[in-house]
Amino acid sequence: MNGFRPPLNLRVATPPTWAEAAIADPAALLSDHAHCEKKAALNALNLSQSFADTPRASVLLARLAEDELNHFRRVLEALQGFGWVLRPDQGNPYAQALHKLASKGLLDRLLIAALIEARSCERLWLLERAGTGHPDLGSALWLSFLLELERCEAGHALSYRSLAEERFGVLAESRLEWWLDREGEVILTLPWRSAVH
Repeated sequence: MNGFRPPLNLRVATPPTWAEAAIADPAALLSDHAHCEKKAALNALNLSQSFADTPRASVLLARLAEDELNHFRRVLEALQGFGWVLRPDQGNPYAQALHKLASKGLLDRLLIAALIEARSCERLWLLERAGTGHPDLGSALWLSFLLELERCEAGHALSYRSLAEERFGVLAESRLEWWLDREGEVILTLPWRSAVH
């Protein structure tokens, strides 16, 4: 993908034409992403309870939650700046499909979080390129924010993977390989919409 390398070895690349569908309704795209950032913050906080015995991991997850909450606020501010209202949460079929496949408790929760962040990173990269010249999303400030989000998502994906490996050892790596296959299957079944996933 023109030099882009996702933080995990995603099995299925999103085609660049996906971004055209995603930015067709920018208010819906931003609303959906706001809801995703809020859920990501809550997920990091919930996961931190499983690492109460590991102070370094607890602090890392608290920082992740702080990042996500900051992004939630900034996406809300972007909506306000464009004069758009936050639309109701329509749910995330991608995340829902992944969670339906989960069976290994904390390990799967960590790896699903890593995959969601990695896919977000890839798609934000595509949105950044597609947004150039867009009447609403083409400003330098907005494109800079997308780049920041993309880099944060990459770091979050690697952090979740690292937490899984630290807690579960070699089992995490083999389970990640399984999940990469499942994630690729899921991504191919979902219709494109004005949302990151």
